[in-house]
Amino acid sequence: NNKFINYFKNYDFHNLYKELLNFCTVDLSSFYFDIRKDTLYCDSKNSKKRKDCILVLNIILEALLKWFAPILSFTTEEIFTLVHKDKKSIHLENFIQIPKIYFNQKLNEKWDVLKKIREVCNISIEEKRANKEIGSSLEANLIISLDDKKTSIVQDIDFSELCITSSATLEKNTSEEILVKTTKAEGNKCPRCWKIFQTSCKRCENAKIN
Repeated sequence: NNKFINYFKNYDFHNLYKELLNFCTVDLSSFYFDIRKDTLYCDSKNSKKRKDCILVLNIILEALLKWFAPILSFTTEEIFTLVHKDKKSIHLENFIQIPKIYFNQKLNEKWDVLKKIREVCNISIEEKRANKEIGSSLEANLIISLDDKKTSIVQDIDFSELCITSSATLEKNTSEEILVKTTKAEGNKCPRCWKIFQTSCKRCENAKIN
């Protein structure tokens, strides 16, 4: 946010555009939106995770509108009036202020580790897809081997959600190298979320009931 403010002050629209494009395509489209589609579409309407996801999307939308407003004045105004029917104009709003609580170095470092693991997982998945052993990533089962340090950092993470696979398990190894084995998931394909389970998909069953 501070970087964008400085770009505006210095009329550095070229770098502003590059930063916004990179944020939208890399951080949002190919990462956050990609791993959150399943929660938005398939979790029950009242699930806490889904509500949290919608809250984050609203925060992202508010930030993007205010970042783009000075250079896409009419487009952002149109979107803003659709989202905030009780307000007059985005150009009468204050520029976004990011709360200090959002700055969490420890969490950033954790996500750096997670992204590295996800990258290795994606390479392993793509090899199986290239060899025609699986179709989509949802047909994959991951076995991820990590050393004690990395395991302690990511042990609360559902890698099947992060890597968009049907299942994923963690194993410990003594090497610092991230090792991933991809196999074809076995079981029945859920017609609602398309994940493959040995038994029925409890999440989708509960969502349909609720």
